[in-house]
Amino acid sequence: MKLLLILALIFVISHSTAKLDGGGFGEKYNWVPWEQAKTVAKSEDKPIMLILHKSWCGACKRLKPIVSVSDEILDLSKKFVMVNSEDDEAPMGDDSFSLDGGYIPRIIFLDSAGNIRPEFSNVARGDKYKYFYPSVGDITRSMGNVLKHINQRNEL
Repeated sequence: MKLLLILALIFVISHSTAKLDGGGFGEKYNWVPWEQAKTVAKSEDKPIMLILHKSWCGACKRLKPIVSVSDEILDLSKKFVMVNSEDDEAPMGDDSFSLDGGYIPRIIFLDSAGNIRPEFSNVARGDKYKYFYPSVGDITRSMGNVLKHINQRNEL
């Protein structure tokens, strides 16, 4: 029984500390759990930037240091509710987030009401894998487009 309790405690500690560093995407970011993201976005009137990834995925592992060391993404992130969903965390598995397939990693933007905004995609990708972002420039371009759209909306 003690062994089971110790193993359970190790599991809980290892999973809770994994998120303290953003799951590899950077501990400087203000990561919000998906379950709270829509409420926070609405109350702060900020869009959501959702990163869907898997711990075993090679492309996801390559994206993590790109995001974690980028001052440009970090600066822009302050204007977003930032969510990273790893492995089976919500909303992973929700088909409404498989806009053009179930590949990973995907970065999807939502408005402050929690609506998926498919028009904000990686324009450099063309028609295939539109929500895959391999570079800082690709990510910041879309983040800027989202913010520009919001500023135009607020000026109306």
